[in-house]
Amino acid sequence: MKPAPRSPEDAVAEQNNSEYSIVTSLQAEKRNLKLLYLRLTDSAPLIVARELGYFKRYGLNVELQRETSWATLRDKLIGGAADAAAMLAPMPLTVKQTLPHCEEALLTGLILSCNGNAITLSEKLVQQLNVPRGSTNGDLLGTALKTHIEHRKGKPSLKFASVYPFASHTLQLRHWLASAGISPDTDVQLLVLPPEQMVDHLRRGDIDGYCVGEPWNTLAVQKGIGVIATPCNRLMPAMPEKVLAVTASWHEQNPATHLALRAALLEACSWLNDGAQRRDAVGLLGRENYLNLPRETLTPSLDDRLSIRPGSPPTTNPGWHLFSNFQSDHGRPTEKKARELLSLCNEIASINEEEAQVFRADLYQQTLDFLRNLNSHNTRTV
Repeated sequence: MKPAPRSPEDAVAEQNNSEYSIVTSLQAEKRNLKLLYLRLTDSAPLIVARELGYFKRYGLNVELQRETSWATLRDKLIGGAADAAAMLAPMPLTVKQTLPHCEEALLTGLILSCNGNAITLSEKLVQQLNVPRGSTNGDLLGTALKTHIEHRKGKPSLKFASVYPFASHTLQLRHWLASAGISPDTDVQLLVLPPEQMVDHLRRGDIDGYCVGEPWNTLAVQKGIGVIATPCNRLMPAMPEKVLAVTASWHEQNPATHLALRAALLEACSWLNDGAQRRDAVGLLGRENYLNLPRETLTPSLDDRLSIRPGSPPTTNPGWHLFSNFQSDHGRPTEKKARELLSLCNEIASINEEEAQVFRADLYQQTLDFLRNLNSHNTRTV
């Protein structure tokens, strides 16, 4: 009789038991932690790390708390209501811009993921653009949208939403509009809405389109109310999307805890780079206490499949989600990456380039060195 196949949870638990005595030498200052996240597919590293035991491997007991908006998540983290958060990459760089009187700083030692977003237009608007039904050309849709806007002179501006004033989504949406010759400042109206409210606002006709992370683009298509104009990885490939953010004061008080947290999440990110394991992760993400969404809504972007319009056959979209891993430099928060984001943010409002220092490549390197030493020790003791 063949033994039952091991679940992902069983495999990681077995490895945890063999390493427990090693990793507890970290002596984490704080073991009970609260991490904040939003209802998005790229929250997967946090959920995987908790459900598959990566946090426990490093002696951490982590509670995941779901928030609805980025501003609320930011304020709770800065106010000390949580220890860390999966946060939009530009947010630690723009705290002084959005909260001028805030004395706390945010920093990151780990980019969790790149890409993951798309620009979706309402089905009603796309019908007015007279583009071929099966078109997957974002440039073609942009050109048609520009012509449509010119013909609307004197009518109320079209409304497009993003998730936060300084978000990769805002930068990507502005870039797509500007590339089509549409001024994001004068030709359309840009709004800010929480990610999980985008689909309902699109359905009601409150907005004409949006840029948001998955699965809210796929869901609009599946409901027959949205058309994906372009996945954003085709606009700005490998753009940093989510980072692990903590306050500077929390890091100073809990350096070993922070290292353990980064190590657990980097391992969870690396686990997610295997396609078969991503499909296993869908079942975890869809649970009621996490994203509470059906498998068919969560699977496409994790499987690099793109359905742009109801009834259209899916196409491939390689790299829709790029999670950090040991073999690439996607997870390293360098000053160069920070300056590139700041340069784009400066098109919206002036931001001091000194903020680039909150991207801590040294902390990422510390995590890599720790994990390599741990793996080397395991190899010697086998």
